[in-house]
Amino acid sequence: MYIAIGAPFGAMLRYYISQKMNGNFPYGTLFINLLGALLLGIVARFDMTTMLLLGTGFLGAFTTFSTLNVEIVKLYETNKNWCIFYITITYIFGPLLYLFAYTFHL
Repeated sequence: MYIAIGAPFGAMLRYYISQKMNGNFPYGTLFINLLGALLLGIVARFDMTTMLLLGTGFLGAFTTFSTLNVEIVKLYETNKNWCIFYITITYIFGPLLYLFAYTFHL
């Protein structure tokens, strides 16, 4: 139930940010996924109810793995350098932001 409460808000915020920030390069999706990783590092220390509401529900719907991969393929077809940049930033800084937030108890 907690997941169902948090998910719509995460999805709506993701849609809004994507509409405002995405253009030729998926800045919105990059921002969303990096912010989501940081926030998950914070939420991971909360109790199970809060984790279900915010971690699995809100952040699960806020972040997006499927859109990320669609955008990677599109960038690969149009600009391989931007594609490599996007993959590198996402997969290096995402886990680092999570670890930073989790380790330093943000």
